[in-house]
Amino acid sequence: MTNDKRDSYSDSDLKEKDDSVKPEESGFLDASFERRTMRYVDFRILPLLALLYSFALIDRVNLGAAYTAGMGADLNLKKGARYSIVSCLYFVPYILLQLPGLLVLRKFGARNWLAFIVVAWGAVQLGMGFVPSWGWLILTRVLLGVLEASFFPSMVFIISTWYKRHEVQKRLGAFTVMANTMGGISPLLAYAFSLLNGRRGISGWQWIFIIEGAITITLGVIAWFFIPDFPDQNRFLTSEQTALVLKRVEDDRGDSIPDSITREKVFKHLGDWTLWAYGTMFLCTSLSNYAQAYFISIILEGLGYSSKRALLLL
Repeated sequence: MTNDKRDSYSDSDLKEKDDSVKPEESGFLDASFERRTMRYVDFRILPLLALLYSFALIDRVNLGAAYTAGMGADLNLKKGARYSIVSCLYFVPYILLQLPGLLVLRKFGARNWLAFIVVAWGAVQLGMGFVPSWGWLILTRVLLGVLEASFFPSMVFIISTWYKRHEVQKRLGAFTVMANTMGGISPLLAYAFSLLNGRRGISGWQWIFIIEGAITITLGVIAWFFIPDFPDQNRFLTSEQTALVLKRVEDDRGDSIPDSITREKVFKHLGDWTLWAYGTMFLCTSLSNYAQAYFISIILEGLGYSSKRALLLL
């Protein structure tokens, strides 16, 4: 009897019944719709964040180019270990404030916090072009470290909120490649800006900081309109696309239960040798990268190359 009744449904009845069920209600996700949505999310999130991070890299390592372009002589950085001190002090607040900055991001939202720190460190970068002494340069470098501290962790955190766990690695890889590729133009920018030496009575090294700081401020203002917030707060997806993204993340991580942070848990994780192993690996790779960024132009100049040639060879 039941089979006869089921067979009595026409094809049109079945189609009407299927159409009445929305994808999110049935748990079914259209593969094509999902691919299009996630491609759009990739396009909307990764290039912008990579561009901002590339200028974070440029603004923190252009010290070596500025030194070669005349800052070393003008601010008397060649005396003793002054240049090394200026270079290193940036990393003290940069290391200590990464976690607190990430907590601030969660409180004020990605768009507001990231746009603020980009504009703020751009202003500090611009101000570095007007420092009268190496003491003031130290102050601006410390402020730069304070403002940039939470930027990279925030990038990783934002990206991880939009994707499934097994998708995050590819996105972080693409983000890093794009950021470092765009950041690779830093020596060329420094060389071009140093050619303005003497314009309006401003030295070439000052122009490097002033122009790159102004570019960063502009990017920060523009980014406020386009930086993606968390999925449930985004302003660029349709309601159906937002529901899809949230469902994907919920299906992937719905079994995880957030728990409170206790002293026992903190010390437990600090005692995990794999944490220190990965930290040591990252330290080793970062040391060589930053050593090259801060000192290669100085080494080239010491080998007899002119300041302009040293900048071009970076």
